Amino acid sequence: MSKKLKNKKQSINDKHIELYDKALSVLEFLLNEFEHDIKYAEFEFLDIPKNTIGTIDFIISAIGKVQKGQRLALGLDNDLPENEEPEINIVEGLSKEKI
Repeated sequence: MSKKLKNKKQSINDKHIELYDKALSVLEFLLNEFEHDIKYAEFEFLDIPKNTIGTIDFIISAIGKVQKGQRLALGLDNDLPENEEPEINIVEGLSKEKI
């Protein structure tokens, strides 16, 4: 890959990270304000309006999309965890008398 292309990819990736950070900040603000409004709303807990539930669902979905985008842009999913299970060796033909 040429150096120019590599620099362009890095620049674009940096911009994506910046935009995802900004989107996350906006979502945090929306969630905080929404939380405040819900605390003082005049409806019973079990009678939450559908638009309130829809707004909560939208914010959660948006946070998930931002997280996925950030993980991709930051390369967090590129590092696959190593298999940490112990290796098991099977010995055939072993008898108690030989031990």
